[in-house]
Order: sequence, then structure tokens, then C-alpha cells
Amino acid sequence: MLELAARLSHAAYHGDEAAVRQLLAAGAQADQATENGRLPLHTASFQGHERVVRLLLEAAPATASMEDNLGQTALHHAVKCSPAQAVVRLLLEAAPDTALAVDSYGWTPLHFAAEIGNIEVLKLLLLAAPAAAAMLDADKHAPIHLAASSHNAAAVQLLLEAAPELAFAPDTFGGTPLRLVLLYGRHRPTEQVEEKARCLLRAAPAVQPALGILLQYSHRSATLFADLVARLPLSREQWHSIPAPCTDLARALPDVLQRSTAEAGWLVGRLAEGQRGRLRAAAFGLARAQRQGSAVLPPYQIGRILALAIAV
Repeated sequence: MLELAARLSHAAYHGDEAAVRQLLAAGAQADQATENGRLPLHTASFQGHERVVRLLLEAAPATASMEDNLGQTALHHAVKCSPAQAVVRLLLEAAPDTALAVDSYGWTPLHFAAEIGNIEVLKLLLLAAPAAAAMLDADKHAPIHLAASSHNAAAVQLLLEAAPELAFAPDTFGGTPLRLVLLYGRHRPTEQVEEKARCLLRAAPAVQPALGILLQYSHRSATLFADLVARLPLSREQWHSIPAPCTDLARALPDVLQRSTAEAGWLVGRLAEGQRGRLRAAAFGLARAQRQGSAVLPPYQIGRILALAIAV
């Protein structure tokens, strides 16, 4: 039987459907694990062999919920595979509760999917178990922490929609998703880092701790201050903490001017001298035009005109 088990495991690994059928017919047990607790189903799931997974589930349905020595189910293994969607669907149909199963470190299948960044698998898992988005591992990492430190903005956005309260939740080491984006972003394209950071800044419930994180990584986040100040009001001291000149702040002028003329003045103080000069000229011209005409422009429209003048 041990020889049959080894051969079944080997056939499952290679996706040899015919061999798996023959071995099962010969008496091989689909629920017999190797020394590390890994079942043929775990192996086939990890390799993404849909037909073999289906065969093994038919032979031993209970294996869909069985764990290896690391506490990982077949679903844990399946999400690590690139062409994983079909296998993930099979396993969720066979054992939907495994979407919330945690391994010995506290990782759900969603943690693995978030780290890898497979969007379609993330959608399947979130549909099956939305609560998994808020589950924390031993170091208080939610899936969004793993997505923030690794892959694309789409993964961050999906997880943010599922658990918005975790946008600025710290892990055991004080790392929030935004901090992790900027910390690990030095090895990734700037556009990718900024896109992920903006997803999180749009969810910021208050200026802090977002502003503090941007200040800590100001050499990488100069273009992100505008996204924060456009959404949320800052005190004078907070405005003055933003490194100057910060030329990108100009694009936030319409939103800030609509909110507060005092804040708009503090924003202008953080711009480059050339930008301030163009802004003064545009403001004088705009004031003259409004005096000569009968229409009075609303603050947001004025802000847009001034922002365009700065950008020229």
C-alpha cells in the first residue's frame, strides 16, 4: 500500500489522470498522507491539475477539509498556483468552510492569494467568505497587509472594499498597509507604488496617521501629499510640516480652495517660487476679469483655473 500511495502522489503531482484512475482502481487510498501530512489532493491542487483534483475529490470527498502538517488544506495549496481559478472553484464547492481555515501561522487561503496577487482568486475567496478579509495572522497581518507589501493596486482595492476598517491598522511591528506600500515600494515601479498608496489614502478616516507616514517616507511620497490634502482638512502646523517646495500640491488647489481659503493660502506657501509667481499673475487677471464681468465664479472653478495657470 505504501508503494501505491507513493505512486499516487507522484501521479497527482504530474497531473497524470490515467495513472491516478488506475491506481485508485488498484486500491490506492486518496486519503493516505505522506510523512509531511500532504495528501495527493494537496499535491494536485498545488500544481493546478483540475481533472486530477476532481478524481481525488470523488474518491475521498473528506480530503477537501483535511490539513497537512502545517495546517494547510487543499485550498491553501491551490491558491498558490498561477492557473488556480478552476481548482479553487472545485475545492470551494466541496468544502466551502475551508475559505476560513487557518494554517499553523494563522494564514487563510485569502492571505496567500493576497500575497500572490491573483485577482480572480481573490474575488472567488471573498465571495465565498467575506469575513476572511478581516482575519489576522500571528503578527496581526490581514490579507491587505500582504497585498500592500507585494502586488498590484487592484488587490489592495478589493481587500479595502471588503474590510475598510483595516486601511490603517498596524501589524505587530507597527506596519500599516500604507507604510508597507512605501517601505517595500523601493523595488517596484513608481507608478505601481503610487497607485496602491492612493487607494489607501482615499480610505483615510483622518489626516493622521496618513500624514505621518507620508512624512516618514517623503523622499518617495512627494506626489502623494496632494491626494491626502485634497480629501481632508489640515491644521496650519500640519501644512507647515509638508516639505517645501512640493510642486505637486498644485493639483489639490481646487479642492482645498473650495474647503478653506486659509488652507489654500497655506498650500500656496508650500509651492515653488515660480509656481507662486504664475499663481499671483493668474489671480490678478482673474480678479480683473470678474470685476469687469457680471458673473462670479464658484471657488472650485476658480481653483481649477488657478491650478491650470500654475501648471503652464
